[in-house]
Amino acid sequence: MSDASSVTESVLGHHLGAFVSKDLDQLLSDFTEESILIGPDATYKGLDAIRGFFTPFLEGFTQEMIDALNLQRQDVQGEYAYIVWDLGDIAPLGTDTFHVVDGKIMMQSFAVYMPG
Repeated sequence: MSDASSVTESVLGHHLGAFVSKDLDQLLSDFTEESILIGPDATYKGLDAIRGFFTPFLEGFTQEMIDALNLQRQDVQGEYAYIVWDLGDIAPLGTDTFHVVDGKIMMQSFAVYMPG
């Protein structure tokens, strides 16, 4: 595994751990003021905007969702990571793509399908 892949995998592991533990400060430590998070409805740039996205998202992330979380696929190639996940019937498909530079997430894209 290349050095870049090792760093990306480490950042991704930290990010996922912070997400599952709902630790907003640790989650935000993976980003910078230049980071961009692209979601289905908006693009968020900088720590304040990304905090504004994750705060209500984590508040709505229930223990039932945490228990149902299933990481289907993880692929790390250098500075890039891609994950596919689901929350069972709650959200049968979710995906994130990351670009990690110098140990920080510079870009994350996110999409999830949550039926009715």
